[in-house]
Formats: sequence, structure tokens, C-alpha cells
Amino acid sequence: MKTVEVRNFELYTTGVISIAWKEGDEDIFINVDLDLAMMLKMLKMEGLSYEKVQQISESQQPLKFKKVTLLLFQDDDKPGQYYTTECMFEDDELDVFHVEIKE
Repeated sequence: MKTVEVRNFELYTTGVISIAWKEGDEDIFINVDLDLAMMLKMLKMEGLSYEKVQQISESQQPLKFKKVTLLLFQDDDKPGQYYTTECMFEDDELDVFHVEIKE
């Protein structure tokens, strides 16, 4: 198998990030728009070290956040219909929702 080394590259954080939570008896799983700075801020707020994140990642478990609050935005008359992010194109057929970190 051939190995390709890549150096001098640019990193774009446009991968799909998802969050999941329980609302009553319902399990909710949605894709959210989190940039690298937001993710680092969340890890810091939660007190998760690089070593702990690496350990969790290696065990293929999700990162659990109890100290961080994310804000989703929806019309008052449309429960569960959150605002999508503008960074995704309609042709992508992927719903990615806008989210902000509560300060």
C-alpha cells in the first residue's frame, strides 16, 4: 500500500459535527455547525484535556458535555424546527443547524 505524506496544508473544519440529547422520552440527534474555536472553547469549559479527549476518541465513544450549554434557535410557532447554518449549500442534502455557546 502506498503512503502519501501531506505537508504545508490548510485545515478546514467543515466536517459534520453532531450532538445528541434526550428530551423527555425522545432521543434527538442533529448536525450542528461548530468551528474549531468553538470546539476548543467547549473542551476548555468542560475541563477536558487533550489526553482525555484522545482516550475517549480511541474508545470510539462520544464526548459528553455537562457544563457547556449550546443554544439552538427556532421560530416560536415551530417547535423542533431549528435554524440551519448558511455555510452548507442546499444541494448538499444535509441539514446542519446553527448553534452558539451560552456564555
